Amino acid sequence: MMLRKPLFARPRVFFLLLALALALLGGCARRTPLRETRLVLGTSATITIYDDRVPRGIMDRVFDRVVEIESLMSSNARNWPDSEVLAINRAAGSSPVAVSPDTFEVIERGIRYSALTDGVFDISVGPLVSLWGIGTPRERVPTMEEIVAAKPLIDFSRIEIDPEHRTVFLPEEGMAIDVGGIAKGFAVQEAAKLLRSEGISRAVLDFGGDVYTVGRRPDDNLWRIGLQSPDTGRGGIIAVIESSNTSVVTSGAYERFFVQDGVRYHHMIDISTGFPARSEVISVTAIAENATLSDVLSTAGFILGLREGLELLMRVPEVEGIFVTDDRRVFVTDGLIDRFRLTDPEFRLASIESVLGQ
Repeated sequence: MMLRKPLFARPRVFFLLLALALALLGGCARRTPLRETRLVLGTSATITIYDDRVPRGIMDRVFDRVVEIESLMSSNARNWPDSEVLAINRAAGSSPVAVSPDTFEVIERGIRYSALTDGVFDISVGPLVSLWGIGTPRERVPTMEEIVAAKPLIDFSRIEIDPEHRTVFLPEEGMAIDVGGIAKGFAVQEAAKLLRSEGISRAVLDFGGDVYTVGRRPDDNLWRIGLQSPDTGRGGIIAVIESSNTSVVTSGAYERFFVQDGVRYHHMIDISTGFPARSEVISVTAIAENATLSDVLSTAGFILGLREGLELLMRVPEVEGIFVTDDRRVFVTDGLIDRFRLTDPEFRLASIESVLGQ
């Protein structure tokens, strides 16, 4: 499970947005795109609009919507002490908590996606998130005793929700919801929805590596999103993905970690062990129209590893994926292959059939 502290900051594999450099070639939309970057959700978020006519104040309205979501769902008590997620966690074992439609929807989706991934993604992972403290001054390797004590508190199926009264209840003290693995995707989706409602037809949103493309480039071609190399840092890319009205979300083990006693511990925790997931996979990209689903599946696919991760993404309709392994093999699902181009000769395309035995 992705550990996001503070706020929802899960530094992902960042994307080089080739679209921003290439979109105006051959196009007839505005000469200079409207672009704004703000710090929200614990990350740097950039919205770029390419329409000729842009409603006055649209950036303020979109970012205000994102901040509203953050204020409701953050687990960061310092910045958002009155968040509804914190209220739910404080009332664990005591009483149900009435929440807003947004928070209820995200938790309801979180429970559904937890079931979809058989608990690999689990919205009730809060006890482990707090224990590791990754991304905070408290980050450390917990003792086995602490992990053993925390694991029984993690079980999404025990969360009680009441749609009629819009309440959420955690039945045991110490249980805790953490929506860091899903709320940023929800915020991106809501931002794109608001842009469309204001008549925007061409835009790119990049929320700390959670990328969503609205419409097409000004020349009417698909947007081109560069997939960052796991080896070379934020500057280099290994491939280009074509995208329109879809989210592109990547999870990798190499950007957010800490080192203790010479051992590196990254930020994606396998709930079955309580420790960072270990496999040959170094990054997983999920591509879907639904940004919250992409958010969840990129993490779950990484934790599961190559074979089981591929099987998960391939059984979910309208979701495509890219898996990169530590020996520089790149696996691309069938529905994406025509919109994918490998650009780094040090990486090589590999056959999914060789893994799944099809």
